Amino acid sequence: MKPEMFAIHADVESRHWWFAARRRILFPLIREAMSEEGGDLIVDVGCGTGGTVAALCGEYDCLGIDDSKLAIETARAAYPQTAYPKASFRLGRMPDDLCDVAPRAGLYLLMDVLEHVENDCAFLADLIALARPGTHILITVPAGAELWSRHDVTAGHLRRYDLDDFTSLWQGQDAAPRLVTFFNSHLYPLIRLARYAANRFGASCGREGSDFHVPPHPANALLEGIFASEGGRILSHLDGAETMAYGRGVSLLALIQCGN
Repeated sequence: MKPEMFAIHADVESRHWWFAARRRILFPLIREAMSEEGGDLIVDVGCGTGGTVAALCGEYDCLGIDDSKLAIETARAAYPQTAYPKASFRLGRMPDDLCDVAPRAGLYLLMDVLEHVENDCAFLADLIALARPGTHILITVPAGAELWSRHDVTAGHLRRYDLDDFTSLWQGQDAAPRLVTFFNSHLYPLIRLARYAANRFGASCGREGSDFHVPPHPANALLEGIFASEGGRILSHLDGAETMAYGRGVSLLALIQCGN
């Protein structure tokens, strides 16, 4: 990710509708994963500027790790341990710099990380090998090559995923999916139109060519509500015979359990 994007993330991740709605959808899945017998630590791999760790550390011990010195310095400044005693941040790489916490980890987060990694399959395989049996990994990635835009370039994405690409990441690994689905589905038509316009006319709504601009409060709240409304349906598909809550969307998510 470009250095300027870390500053943008730090500025908007507590307020922007996309981040807020994503938390509302994913946190019930996180609570479900952490409710099972196992570790008491959440590890956010590729934590960026730390917003997810900060949002979760009221309930859980959380460790954020990132290989960007700028990201970790930003996270530590924004969320000091004096104010966030259950949150910590570590400069390092996975898996070598997580071996000491693997016995405690009940859940690893890969929140929009794999699209930045050149060998995404090997990266996930290393994490699965590190995890204790029963540990969960929650993964989100951007979906749909048709949505590729300047935002992806600015964010440092190497790819957007289709469903087959996504599910192939853990095939043959010692892990089984409990949920695989598209999400951010309701807003897909609007976002596809916006991305088309951005590609056609070279415009973007945010800084540095990104999509991260916080709209006026009424619009921000409306977009958050529309996106977050998908959460109940997604949660209801956990461990179901049909885990695909939505067949199309801006992103994909999976909750996989290791050692099965």
